Amino acid sequence: MRRMGVASLFFFAALFASCATPPERLGQRLFAGCLDEVDDQASLKKGLFVCRGERDPEPFDGNGRACGDCHVPGDSFGISVQRIASLPADHPFFFPGLDEDSQLLRSRGLVHVITPDGIDDFRRTPKLVHLQRSCDDEGNCDALGLLGDRVRNLCVFSSQAIANHMAKSVDRVPGRDFRLPTAEECEWLVAYMLSDLVAGQDERDR
Repeated sequence: MRRMGVASLFFFAALFASCATPPERLGQRLFAGCLDEVDDQASLKKGLFVCRGERDPEPFDGNGRACGDCHVPGDSFGISVQRIASLPADHPFFFPGLDEDSQLLRSRGLVHVITPDGIDDFRRTPKLVHLQRSCDDEGNCDALGLLGDRVRNLCVFSSQAIANHMAKSVDRVPGRDFRLPTAEECEWLVAYMLSDLVAGQDERDR
């Protein structure tokens, strides 16, 4: 009985710790691909996300990329050509198994965007620091994407981005090449992208 009591105590302590973590911090971990906390100071100094613990080797069961590999804190949560040039050759950003144009990716920062509503184009990664001003608390926005022609819900937008950029193959089959975020994970991601943790990193205000 005593052993059961100790096990239960550890279980509820872990559950409480998870519940006590604000949703924007849970979303930050998912976004950055960290299994534990994000090191805010180190990330700001480096301009790239730095995990306090281990990094998830396959965020959303995908190709190794995380949202935060294309939306980095040093570039207002976009990514510049200069930043791309500084990445090591084995960085997940350069995953070779998708239909990217390697030259456009490295020289101009253009990624392949494909959506169910017919977009098939190479585009720069949009910066996210302005989302707080253009979206409501539920993640419904005035416009999303580099040209403002994407879906206007952050959860759906994030799911499409995961399918586009984090899949293991060009087939992009959910459940095999990647997994979609759960409803709870969507809430966390939206909370993070609309939080001061993102809005407060506008490079123009530093």
